[in-house]
Amino acid sequence: MIFLQSNITPVFAFLTLVSNVVFVLCAVAFFVSKDFKTWVKNFLNENILSLLFGFSFVAMAGSLSYSQIVGFPPCELCWIQRIFMYPQVLIAFIAAYMKDKSAVVYMVSLSVIGAAVAFFHSMIHWGFNSSLLKCSAVGAPCAKVYILEYGYITLPFMAFTSFVYLAALGIVYLKSKN
Repeated sequence: MIFLQSNITPVFAFLTLVSNVVFVLCAVAFFVSKDFKTWVKNFLNENILSLLFGFSFVAMAGSLSYSQIVGFPPCELCWIQRIFMYPQVLIAFIAAYMKDKSAVVYMVSLSVIGAAVAFFHSMIHWGFNSSLLKCSAVGAPCAKVYILEYGYITLPFMAFTSFVYLAALGIVYLKSKN
């Protein structure tokens, strides 16, 4: 399993880092360039369900890779994050099949809650230990840091990143419809 971890982690961490940089650049361009903003809104209008399915599927696959292939046991907070991520794959798949864009509202709601839990979990991993940031874990301890890449990328931060992307895509899409 060490072999798998040593190969999977650098790939996922690098993809998270690159996606963080691209996200920030796109966010800046979105607020600065009217043309880019228009392009994004049109692109999301046509592809929102596919994008939501793709992002949620990759997040689920990454989560399962670490627990089922690498062998990291999920802690209590990890399970809570999974509760908010895994259904999104099915919701997005069915919504894409049915061409029902109203599902975006549900996915944004799940993503915002999941992001809050993932950020809380990330804070624990980054060393913000206070009485408010304690996890009474059953199974794996929530504070155990299995990976730490580039000084900030941990497993819960990868989940946080996915939740933020899903929420941001959905919010921009919903705002463009109003």
